[in-house]
Amino acid sequence: METVLINVEKKSDIAFLLCLAKKLGMSATPLTRAEVQDWSLAQKIEKGMKTPNVNREEVMKVLGK
Repeated sequence: METVLINVEKKSDIAFLLCLAKKLGMSATPLTRAEVQDWSLAQKIEKGMKTPNVNREEVMKVLGK
């Protein structure tokens, strides 16, 4: 399974893409901004667990601070 993130400006675009995915036999789930940020932070944490150093600025950027 592969995943694609698509950023949209209008809610109507979200509805269109969800409908299209369903018609193509794919699953799709809209994510909130917070969920995307959580995912991004989790990716940074996972990367940090594999390397000796994690860039503080990157983590703070993901946290929005």
